Amino acid sequence: MPPKAKPVLALTGAIAGEGRAAIEQHLSTGWDIRSWTAGDGDDALVSLLTEADAVVPGVDTLFVGAFFVGLKASPRLRLLQIPFAGTDWLTPELLPARAIAAGCSGHEVTMAEYTLAAMLEWQIRLRVMDADFRTGSWTYSGSSKAPIAYHGEIWNKTVGIVGYGGIGIEIAKRAKAFSMRTMGLKRSKAPCPPELDWLGASADDPNALDTLLRGSDFVVLACDLNDATRGLIGPEQFAAMKDTAVLINIARGEVVQEEPFYTALKSRDIAGAVIDTWYLYPARGLPPGEKPDDPSPAHFPFLELDNVIVTPHCSAHSHEADDRRMISIAANLDRFARGEQPDRVMVKGADAAA
Repeated sequence: MPPKAKPVLALTGAIAGEGRAAIEQHLSTGWDIRSWTAGDGDDALVSLLTEADAVVPGVDTLFVGAFFVGLKASPRLRLLQIPFAGTDWLTPELLPARAIAAGCSGHEVTMAEYTLAAMLEWQIRLRVMDADFRTGSWTYSGSSKAPIAYHGEIWNKTVGIVGYGGIGIEIAKRAKAFSMRTMGLKRSKAPCPPELDWLGASADDPNALDTLLRGSDFVVLACDLNDATRGLIGPEQFAAMKDTAVLINIARGEVVQEEPFYTALKSRDIAGAVIDTWYLYPARGLPPGEKPDDPSPAHFPFLELDNVIVTPHCSAHSHEADDRRMISIAANLDRFARGEQPDRVMVKGADAAA
């Protein structure tokens, strides 16, 4: 009897470069690994997908129309292994009927460190002190005739985390090390873990979000974007927040209603925001009249406000996070090859097994 053929793994786009060696390094099961890059053409991409049992796409591939044509038409594909966390762009209709889509881990520490850095910067204001000192001012030291200027602390402040999953856990553990009070909100009721002072469940308590907002000095959005969270934060939620509170969005831009967000910041209904995720991206659908490569991240001039810290959706970007993601991806591919359920299944095709 001939040996059983190895399952075919398709790596597409950016992940087919440096990512291939990293995934191969951590695989413990046998795969027939094949790659596609943009120079190979659309027909080659569709052909590869029709032969694949699993695919790991680079994020650049998601902007290639042929990828979704080949994905949907593939007769063999059972696993779409996503090399990042968000699946708001993916619906069951885009998958073959028997396929599943799974996310990966590895970015939780990186995003937690970003969040702690954001809170520390908001209170301690290193950027402001640096710029002031470069002008020859000693205002912040008190070594001048001018009244001394003070910075703040995150000690004894409260951080509320909306979407208490892996990222939230890492944020809360680090916040506790700074003697902060920690609140978390998840969908379903669960015991309060030791790193939290309070855990609410939105499905069981319609007032849970309001409780978190009213009690928090920093509100961190770390939830998925889905039908329940799209537009979750709007005028009523901004009204519930302290006027000294800061909103930190590392989830998705659309979790926050854009115009009310801008209005709340401009009118100082909340003290400010740290924004990493946006409403417009250079390669995504922009309003008519705007250039495809226009870098404007929103329909409102958030970048003109002086009470925001803004970054270009980079809170998860570190070499260490990429290394951990490759380990997570390889582990999921091994589970699939052994006939086991992959971790972090996010979306299922119409006929995928439960």
